[in-house]
Amino acid sequence: MFALSKRTEYGVLAMSYLSGLEGGRRASVGEIAAAHAVPRELLAKILSGLVKAGLAESYAGPAGGFRLAKPAGETSLLDIIRALERRPGIVRCTEGDNRCSSSRGCRIRVPMLHIEKKMRKILEETTLTDLAWAETPAGRSARDARRLETIPAEP
Repeated sequence: MFALSKRTEYGVLAMSYLSGLEGGRRASVGEIAAAHAVPRELLAKILSGLVKAGLAESYAGPAGGFRLAKPAGETSLLDIIRALERRPGIVRCTEGDNRCSSSRGCRIRVPMLHIEKKMRKILEETTLTDLAWAETPAGRSARDARRLETIPAEP
């Protein structure tokens, strides 16, 4: 099944944490790592990648740390995945014109392209604001209700 790398999972956790900071507050690597039980050194590298991608900002000094580079509602999960994944597709052949040795008789490339397109749309439409809201009890209830509405009724 499709799964994000630990690197991306930790990046999403860190960005979600930053989206919860109020009043322009900054969070240190240690603070975020402790909040999510993530290895500090790995998180530092991940945050560096997020800064390079323009998704987070870093500040040095005693009052330094990290914060979002733009409002949480303007950063999608797809933005974070693109910043941290080497190959964000489901299978390699969905990336541009890449073909494998089995491409001639392949029966899954086109269906995988359709699945990937749908997944990218969902990831692009889901922002850090959505993640933060979904973590509240009211958010979970509403999210679960919406999810049930999308499941087709049995015949």
